[in-house]
Amino acid sequence: MSRRAIIALGVGQCVSWGVLYYAFGALLIPLEKELAVPRWVVAGAFSTGLFMSAVIAPSIGRLSDRGFAPQLLGGGGISAAVLLLLWAAVPGLPTLYVVWAALGLCMAATLYEPAFAIVGYASSDPRARLRALALVTVFGGLASTVFLPLTAVLANAWGWRATVGLLAGVLALSTLVTSGIVMRDVVTEEPAQISQASMTTRETLPLDPRLRAALVLFPLATLASASFATTVVPALVERELPSTTSAMLGGLLGVMQLPGRAMVMHGALAGSPSTLLVLSLLLQASGFGTLVFAQSVLPVGGGIVLFALGSGLMTLVRPHLVQTELRVDHVAYTNGLLARYQDFARATGPVLAIGLASAVGFGTVFGLLACVMVALAVAWRRTNNRFEHSHKEITMSKRQESNSSEVATTPPRSACCESVVLSACCGAEQKPDCCGPREAPDVCACGGGTHAAGKG
Repeated sequence: MSRRAIIALGVGQCVSWGVLYYAFGALLIPLEKELAVPRWVVAGAFSTGLFMSAVIAPSIGRLSDRGFAPQLLGGGGISAAVLLLLWAAVPGLPTLYVVWAALGLCMAATLYEPAFAIVGYASSDPRARLRALALVTVFGGLASTVFLPLTAVLANAWGWRATVGLLAGVLALSTLVTSGIVMRDVVTEEPAQISQASMTTRETLPLDPRLRAALVLFPLATLASASFATTVVPALVERELPSTTSAMLGGLLGVMQLPGRAMVMHGALAGSPSTLLVLSLLLQASGFGTLVFAQSVLPVGGGIVLFALGSGLMTLVRPHLVQTELRVDHVAYTNGLLARYQDFARATGPVLAIGLASAVGFGTVFGLLACVMVALAVAWRRTNNRFEHSHKEITMSKRQESNSSEVATTPPRSACCESVVLSACCGAEQKPDCCGPREAPDVCACGGGTHAAGKG
């Protein structure tokens, strides 16, 4: 897969994440004022979209496994642009919820998962694949930095409807350009060439303990990450830091996710997927632990940077882990299944964290989340080590069985000499000391003597 196509995927992801995910936050207040409803009612439309995205994510993955990822990216992006134009043309609360429910389906078809599937199928070398994934996620990580302020400025200057219309045009143009480059550059398998085994369903998931652990680990890590993103600014304000300073420190969450991905992209940070996963969890745990006690700007900033570095790696590690170690033949479906539970966790985490913080305080919540991250790192390391040990034992056992089978199928010397059909003894595959000379095919040499075939 050429660097040009990878960059095109990355830019497309930046635009898709910016328009479909981050822009809504900047439109929340204008929508609240125009619709004259509480803010949580407006935010509920976005949550509906996340819910719909989570529900359909495994099905999107199954289609990607069958070779339709480029078509999903193109169709999802264009459909999203049309829906945004409809929303701007026909405003109102019912339209808001209907459009965002449909946009949730488009999110599943455009945000990361199909792009990860394209990279996975087009890159056979694990190291090249990891660097390609890192480049795509570096561009994706810029979405909040670009589109949050851009959307806010446009909404203040032109109003939210004109802003949404412009964003729809940007998304459509980006989708067309990205799809054109990717479709020309990437050679994917035809749907008919994909085996039935790749059309994975829940019932046929492998009994791989690491996959089961991943289905628990990634949603819990996402819950903790979403909780941190929601609570860090109010936690700092509660500690009497100025609100503007708290907001600036909170803004580090997006930007500081990029250095770790860039280090992976350039090969400065390498290792197995499991090693990178444990590193990611421990970095996030360190960030949480620092914020338990930090009171001034410098240590608070350090804790946020540590957490952001780990969180940025987590986004990259998940597809790399699935493509390299878990279910290479079913990567898109498995990634879609993990994305489903991560989306559910992303929706529920902030509510749980804020509710718990109101009872026990933000410091206690950060301490608990640090313990959760450490426990996940230890549990994954043990699970992976146990699996690798078991895999080695099974491999050695199969090798020994294969060697025993080869020995058992070799005819003993006595059986050779007593063979009625001499060709069974003197075939080309037999050892020379078992059979007689080629010019005397009726004689079998055995034990130092010669015997006629069939006479023993």
